[in-house]
Amino acid sequence: MKRDLELLKVILSKVEQQPQGAPFITNKDFSTRDPSLVAAHIQLLCDKHYVIAAQNGDDKWSISRITFDGYDYLDLLRESTLT
Repeated sequence: MKRDLELLKVILSKVEQQPQGAPFITNKDFSTRDPSLVAAHIQLLCDKHYVIAAQNGDDKWSISRITFDGYDYLDLLRESTLT
């Protein structure tokens, strides 16, 4: 799998847009993307502690929130010319 910086930005942006106390975001909330690819990228974000998420089975993730470091990384992705 190749890391897709645009997909990372999309995932983090969607989490950021959720109102406080809103239901979890899952990889199924990205209907235009391959769910297993989204799941793999959510796992990458978890590995770096950019989101708080739980794995609910094979390729099933629920994101509860973005972390402070996640906000910093999202800002970096928005400013970057790499995406």
